[in-house]
Amino acid sequence: MKKVEKIKIIAEIGPNHNGDINLAKRILKKLSKIKIDYVKFQLGNPFNIYSNNAIFANYQKSKKFNNPIKMSLQNQLSQKSHRYLKKLSKELNLRYACTAFDLQSLIFLDKELKIPFFKIASGEIHSIDMLEYISRSNKPIILSTGMANFKDIEKNLKILTKFKKQNITLLHCVSSYPTDIKNMNLKRIDHLKKRFKLNVGLSDHSLSNIPAILSVAKNVKIIEKHVTLSRKLIGPDHKASLEIKEFEEFVKNIKEAEILHN
Repeated sequence: MKKVEKIKIIAEIGPNHNGDINLAKRILKKLSKIKIDYVKFQLGNPFNIYSNNAIFANYQKSKKFNNPIKMSLQNQLSQKSHRYLKKLSKELNLRYACTAFDLQSLIFLDKELKIPFFKIASGEIHSIDMLEYISRSNKPIILSTGMANFKDIEKNLKILTKFKKQNITLLHCVSSYPTDIKNMNLKRIDHLKKRFKLNVGLSDHSLSNIPAILSVAKNVKIIEKHVTLSRKLIGPDHKASLEIKEFEEFVKNIKEAEILHN
């Protein structure tokens, strides 16, 4: 009897630590009581991500501004903090993962923190320097498709497989935070599988458990969900995240759906 591969569940912490290492530690300790496959953070230097324009000149003069750079800086942890979080994750029997948003951060995560896979965020599908770096790797690749049409995905796959065949999973994703359940468009999972002949997963930004449960019947390989200590916290992703107890129920529902499906 063929062994059925279990769905990998990723708890996406992202920037929900609000740049506070103690908040990140609290989230990890609570997640350690839930059976998940990976905890995932995000890392990016906003001065390497955003355009070099008048915003930078203004910032250098006044050190004050109101734009994505400011928000990013407020919700970043240092490389030193990420080294600590990987160590703490291991102590808590969790597997640390992290998404990079610039090439420098990607190299750090790959070479120093030895991340287990590369996650390409929806907004990074046109970051050619990162795609080309990843194309030379031997690690599994997760490509989020929330900001991509089929032509974009084809271009991405052409770059990612330039040098060798890769282990790639496409993530169906709707880049709306939070996503209204009526806009989840789960049929796209079937279209992605048929078009690209690759494993497909779900990056779920809704506040419902139903889309992920239904995706189990579509044989998704990965389910990613954002998690926070409280949706009342101020930050870019809290309102599109499940709180810890909700996330625990979410994981339970996924595992029950797997049992029924298999």
